[in-house]
Amino acid sequence: MAIGKAQALEGDVGALRAQAEEFRVNGKLLRDGNETAVRVLGDLLGTWFGDAANAADESMGRAEQQVRKLSDAHSDAADAADAGAAGIEGYQSLARAAILRAESEDFTVAEDGSVTAPSALLYVRGDADPEQVVTAQHALDEKARQYETTIKQNLAGMATEDAEAAAAISSAFEGLSEEDMNPEGPPTDHGTEDRSGDPLYPNGEPSLADISQGNFGDCWLLAALGSTALTDPQKIKDLITDNGDGTYTVHFQDGDVTVNDDALLDQGDDQGKWVAIIETAYAEHEGGTYDEIEGGDANEAYEDLFGANTGSFDPDSTSDLFFGDNKSPGDSYDEMREALDDGRPVTASVNGRIGIDGGHALIVTDVYERDGKQYVELMNPWASNNDAIINGVEEAGGEAYSDGRIVMNMDDFSEEFYKVRYVEDWD
Repeated sequence: MAIGKAQALEGDVGALRAQAEEFRVNGKLLRDGNETAVRVLGDLLGTWFGDAANAADESMGRAEQQVRKLSDAHSDAADAADAGAAGIEGYQSLARAAILRAESEDFTVAEDGSVTAPSALLYVRGDADPEQVVTAQHALDEKARQYETTIKQNLAGMATEDAEAAAAISSAFEGLSEEDMNPEGPPTDHGTEDRSGDPLYPNGEPSLADISQGNFGDCWLLAALGSTALTDPQKIKDLITDNGDGTYTVHFQDGDVTVNDDALLDQGDDQGKWVAIIETAYAEHEGGTYDEIEGGDANEAYEDLFGANTGSFDPDSTSDLFFGDNKSPGDSYDEMREALDDGRPVTASVNGRIGIDGGHALIVTDVYERDGKQYVELMNPWASNNDAIINGVEEAGGEAYSDGRIVMNMDDFSEEFYKVRYVEDWD
């Protein structure tokens, strides 16, 4: 709603001051509660010993930092609301005075601050000549213009202060993750597990072997992570910072998200801890529930996590060759070969084919030529293939193995897979 005459005359900044006070009170409650909890824990720890004391101390340290960060945000928001109220009030006082003075002199003030002068005939004598009337009207119109300039400038000032206060209040809470805003913990709309005792990289560094999708529908994300671990594991290592206190920060392109390792998405112990950290952080990044990351495509992950420029194409040239994103099997092979040789990840998606119901993304692990034929090798993020997939791949002319590997020649691959997604470059 635009700020106008009604706000200048009747607007109440008391609501903004009340909001400031609420922010301030909540911030103090958070701080006081935090200090009390720390004091009580300190007393208790004096009677504890060993691993139990250490675990309690570390957990409380993480909670204390989180609450302090949220308390500081409330304090900053309170200061912003108070400053906004003071700024609006100053302009409001000037606008109100000008409006009341103008209206007391029979000038008409519109809602947007426009001012219309009264007729000069109300002020000149009845025997005044036309020139006197015109002169008087010009004087009244000039005074109306002066009133209007003053009123509109101060209404604009009120609007600016209002917008700046809103932006400052929002800014106070920027950079806080879902976990910061909700001290109860990370998303809980799916099973979680405590991975605090597990190494970040079970194979020494990020590995394709760490990908093992359970019953959660984020194959697109796992395909992106597995393909990146295969082609450029340093990208994964650069993405995650171990804070040394049971928390890990994932560096998304538009900001960091920090998660605790005692409540990560549960896809089973075969899933590498680093993978679970990114899954949990991604859910918080996208809105705070795991539902947010069920369904997607690998290019979203390449872009959000690494800032990569991405490409995609349909490896089947039997239709829309000139108007779609189709490539011939030979050109598709060359595109994938070039990307993998250059250390750039590649995924491929299938929909309702080779024994898989619905859409599913797989990792392209290799392409090669043998006996004059071109082949594609893929890995299923499930880290396994069931009988339906093994039979479906065989019926399509390829080979599938129980450990998740699939091998198909380019012609068969092009018929079964509808989309290849890949990183064009990392910059």
